Amino acid sequence: MASRTVLVPSAVLILRLLALGLLAASLALIAADRLNVDSDPPQKYTFRNVYAYSIARGKRSIGGTVAVALVLVLADVVFALLLATGAAAGFGFTYDVKRYLDGLFDDIIRTPEVDKLHRDMDRLFELAYASAGLMLAAAACMALVIMLSVYSLAK
Repeated sequence: MASRTVLVPSAVLILRLLALGLLAASLALIAADRLNVDSDPPQKYTFRNVYAYSIARGKRSIGGTVAVALVLVLADVVFALLLATGAAAGFGFTYDVKRYLDGLFDDIIRTPEVDKLHRDMDRLFELAYASAGLMLAAAACMALVIMLSVYSLAK
């Protein structure tokens, strides 16, 4: 059986890489999510048009002392909370806008153009839901990283 000194750091590394992969997939889905509206003039919508999908960036330093380890665990907690909050905001915003727009489509006379627009909008919302789900999975991975980090600090 493998030693705990090897298992915990390996598990933390795997979970961090999984969280990174999930976030990269989430970002790729949001970046690929587009809606083209055939109108006069034609309009294109991407994540850049929606403020709720904006991305924040930050830096952190790494050190070897217990105090620095505690700061990094605190940073992981903040990061996990931001991921979970972002996922929840993505789910909530997407649900509200989809419900509102579906209500508008109920009152419109169905034509092939309207049906195509409705299908395109549904695809847009499905990708937004998938992206938020990946972000939520990344938050769960970060929660496991935090638990393992606290466990190893307590030892």
